[in-house]
Amino acid sequence: MPYRYLGTTAIILAAATMAPAAPSNAVQSYDSFRSWFVACDNTLHCVAKGFSEAYAGAEIDIDRDGGPHGKLLLSISADRPFAFRDIAIDGKPAGLSEPTWAIESADGSTTVSSDDLQAIRRLIVRLRGGSKLTLGGQAEVSLDGFAAAALRLDDRQGRIGGVTALANPGPLAASRVPSPPRPPRIPYRPISATLSQGEGARLIASTRAGQTSVFQHENCEADPTTMEPQAFALDQKQALVLIPCIVGAYQGSAVAFIVGRAGGEARRLILPLPYRGNDTARSDVSYFTNEDFDPKKGMLSTAAKGRALADCGMSASWIWYGKSFVLTRLTMQQTCGGIEPGDWPTIFDSIQR
Repeated sequence: MPYRYLGTTAIILAAATMAPAAPSNAVQSYDSFRSWFVACDNTLHCVAKGFSEAYAGAEIDIDRDGGPHGKLLLSISADRPFAFRDIAIDGKPAGLSEPTWAIESADGSTTVSSDDLQAIRRLIVRLRGGSKLTLGGQAEVSLDGFAAAALRLDDRQGRIGGVTALANPGPLAASRVPSPPRPPRIPYRPISATLSQGEGARLIASTRAGQTSVFQHENCEADPTTMEPQAFALDQKQALVLIPCIVGAYQGSAVAFIVGRAGGEARRLILPLPYRGNDTARSDVSYFTNEDFDPKKGMLSTAAKGRALADCGMSASWIWYGKSFVLTRLTMQQTCGGIEPGDWPTIFDSIQR
């Protein structure tokens, strides 16, 4: 089943006193350019990645830290053996070789990579004018959208027109590149409160009875028997209730509510995922897939595969801070493809220590 984490109406809980500030005016971004995307986290670490629908087992990655001296790596990978001589752009040899490029094979897969800025620039010039890169046999990577993605990566990190730029270099000194933001510190917040005997079942029953309109609106299954409803104390007055909604072949999703332990109406929990980008359909988390709540950390987590291969999807975690859940981590890849299952770029990260 497709993963369901996009909602239409956001109910954002008020920020708690003394809670870390939720990310706003987001630095993080996710932009799609046909066969390519560029994902940057809140420290301006960016990943540009491209692959082909025709051959899912190959990809090109540009991985770069923010800042004047941010580490850079471009890699070309496939789930099959290939050699330097097999790498071609529109049928013409790409001209990659040692020592500026390294090649490594393991378990039937091969990766060619370089951290040499000049060598990478030379390749980027060729890639910008091509339609596809091939690696021998059927392995290929589409270059449709590559030029826009490479420029967007430079733009996000403030490199355009400078000596560190990949796609549009110029004379501006490296010192003109802004320093990367520091990740926020959002410590774990263990929850000591517990539910009394029978309280969880009561809260689940009252939420089911009082929120029928939500379940009908979301087309929840009447009895998703492979998932169990759950209830957790958040503090002495509030609880988190997770009610199964939809169960598919490889994952299930629940809707969540904040419920008063002494009674009162349950509030639907929909959590924001702040990021900039060119995807106008992005929204907030209203379904929690493969959900988990860890009272020892005060952390609610979700992980939704886009399809069974886990070559696209999203995962996120939040920590409860008394009146709100605060985002601590977000990974996301909207386009399905690539080599490693679950290798979704980080969009937001924080420090828990």
